Amino acid sequence: MSNRPLSTIFGITKSSIRRAVSTVRHAFMRGFVPLYLGIDSVTRESLINEHTKPLAKKLFGNQEERLILVLDGTYIYINKSNNFQFQRRSFSLHKGRPLVKPMVVVTTTGHFLTIVGPYMSDGKNNDAAILNHMLKTNINDIRGLLREGDVFVVDRGFRDALPLLKDLGINAEMPAIMQKGEKQLTTGEANASRLVTKVSITLTGYYNV
Repeated sequence: MSNRPLSTIFGITKSSIRRAVSTVRHAFMRGFVPLYLGIDSVTRESLINEHTKPLAKKLFGNQEERLILVLDGTYIYINKSNNFQFQRRSFSLHKGRPLVKPMVVVTTTGHFLTIVGPYMSDGKNNDAAILNHMLKTNINDIRGLLREGDVFVVDRGFRDALPLLKDLGINAEMPAIMQKGEKQLTTGEANASRLVTKVSITLTGYYNV
């Protein structure tokens, strides 16, 4: 809701609404966010032991102390901006409306580890490009959390980020992609893709809201 209907509902001025919202936002950033959200709010051991499903450990972790994270880009729809440059960069040809794209990083239990962005929705910022930017610039010190052999569960939109993940020693679990001329996946590829879907599909209710 905008400030105008809120000011009517509560019987106070719009400037009072702005001050109240700003105060609450700053209070959350001081007393809530550092304790419960973000990479600094939880340890690697806690993520592995308390926020990783046994099924995911069995499928992708070989029962070892591997951190298994699920990454996906999502959308936040916004109103059309009066700023022409921002309007162009935020308009999604795919969705046909203006939006911004946060990158969500969750564990296999649905625990939100961090949300990066939002990024503009122009063609340059696909899922792979955002992940490459996250890792190359070490946003939120995410690379400090990772160890060689950790697992990222991703969809096919991240395929262009696979070389960087390989260089960092991160195992990418992604549904198989049919090669040119193929009409269907092999039995092994199809089964491997189902394992990825089994781990990631249960999380759609958490981050596609």
